[in-house]
Amino acid sequence: MSNERIGFVGLGMMGLPMAQNLIDAGYGVTVFDLNDATVNSAKAFGASSAASASETAVASDIIITMVPDSQHVEAVIAGPDGILEGINAGSVVIDMSTIDPEMGKNMAKLVEAKGSNFVDAPVTGGVGGAEAGTLSILVGGNAEAFERTLPVLNVLGGNIAHMGPVGSGHTTKIANQLIGVATVAGMSEAFVLAKKAGLDMQLFFDAVKDGAGRSWALETLGPKMLEGDFSPGFMVKHMQKDLRLAAELAEKTGTSIPTSALIAQLYRSVQAEGEEATNQGHQALIQAIEKLSNEQARL
Repeated sequence: MSNERIGFVGLGMMGLPMAQNLIDAGYGVTVFDLNDATVNSAKAFGASSAASASETAVASDIIITMVPDSQHVEAVIAGPDGILEGINAGSVVIDMSTIDPEMGKNMAKLVEAKGSNFVDAPVTGGVGGAEAGTLSILVGGNAEAFERTLPVLNVLGGNIAHMGPVGSGHTTKIANQLIGVATVAGMSEAFVLAKKAGLDMQLFFDAVKDGAGRSWALETLGPKMLEGDFSPGFMVKHMQKDLRLAAELAEKTGTSIPTSALIAQLYRSVQAEGEEATNQGHQALIQAIEKLSNEQARL
């Protein structure tokens, strides 16, 4: 095992189990989060805590950020008491959030000006993947920085892909989300149609789960949707954010994404139910189709 000291900024549903996996692998980990309860949880499994992102950077050789959106990454890296104020020359910042690729490139320039490296390494695989250490990790950055961070990334994920220079990881994640959300939308329509047409939903699911539509989403989220389980592995509000990023990237690149634009509107109808609705798992998209069809697709 490397003697690299790890800093971890952002202990949400994904970040906390990821930090635990690093500690279980033998790394020394210093954590920072605005939520004291999650910091205490991390300390309970062996992490050290810091009072700020800056203090985390002082104590670390590799600093991981895992926060919700572009402005949060900017704040924890370049804001007051941010990573740049404490970073040691020769360190590496790994941003594992899903953000605007341009923000990642801007942060890379600031980190490199401090004599350190930056890689973008967003993840896919949900909370289950974070807990099991089986995430797919999509990396952008120079080859030297990628090789240095690879032992750490291998603890967190089962499929590590170096996609190209800084920004490539964030771009890949945004495109990946369109595949995932389109699958959930198709499942939602199929389930509601099957239910309204009078099929036995368990028989229907068993019949199609290994067919041409087989996917991680169908295998993992399908049973939850049919049981009315909308507990979050990845929240509605985070998928809405990713769809916004996709729309912005599509605008910049002149790409037409009409299907994704429609799905964003369907999520907006879920959002209209209030904040609690946006904290549901993104499989709650089926609720929009159910309302349009006046039918609940349940077992």
